[in-house]
Amino acid sequence: MSGREIDDRTTVLALLQMSGLSPTDAEVDVMVRGYPAGREMVAALYTMPDVRYEDPAITFDPRLAT
Repeated sequence: MSGREIDDRTTVLALLQMSGLSPTDAEVDVMVRGYPAGREMVAALYTMPDVRYEDPAITFDPRLAT
């Protein structure tokens, strides 16, 4: 691990502290185990081609309604 990398437990604890949450040690352990999978899922959202410029959901533009 390089000097700039932070382990998953440290990251999860920092996120919890910033959120003001105080889970039990057992709950933290579960979050730490799930963190890598969650991080991969979020990263996958940015790999879909041409999605960057599309609307993320069906939208209604009242200017077009006549």
